[in-house]
Amino acid sequence: MWSSHAARRFGFAIACLFAAIVPAKAEVEKFMRHCNMALCPYFHASTTVPEGWAEHKEASAELKVQMLVPKDKTFDDAPAKIYTLVRYNPEKKPLAEIVRTTYQDWRERDKNAKVAKLADVPGAGGKAVFERHSFEAPKQKEQGFELTSLTVDTDKDGNSYFVAVVLSANSKAALNAAEAAYLSILKAY
Repeated sequence: MWSSHAARRFGFAIACLFAAIVPAKAEVEKFMRHCNMALCPYFHASTTVPEGWAEHKEASAELKVQMLVPKDKTFDDAPAKIYTLVRYNPEKKPLAEIVRTTYQDWRERDKNAKVAKLADVPGAGGKAVFERHSFEAPKQKEQGFELTSLTVDTDKDGNSYFVAVVLSANSKAALNAAEAAYLSILKAY
């Protein structure tokens, strides 16, 4: 079980990222799900779940992301979470526009947040290159530390998407402890 407070906080952060995101280059799949008495599209990236981690199906379905937590933790007690967010990019906006929006979101969430560009990480076989950033807002009780990696991708029909792979943690120590698992997702993409 996970609390509605935790869901709202993650939902808000993901919604802000939603507004800014579009695809990568490694096999985005489209699914249709029931929502509000209709069918709605849901996009899923081919994410390799790291050893010691598992998908939290309930959070994934509610937040419309692939949400991963350490196998021995629940959504509520996980000190770090990894999620993959995929958004359709019909206008084929450049990655730089999504990055700019992501930075704006962090500055709105915490005016004192430290935002830094990190070295890019190439995906498997030289496919997608992830542009990476770190965000630190130690005064926030939840999600005060994040690593965000963004790329563009297509599906089998050539449609464009933004893909974000995010490691979100409540402390710097939790972020550091989960970083190897997080990087393994990027390198396998």
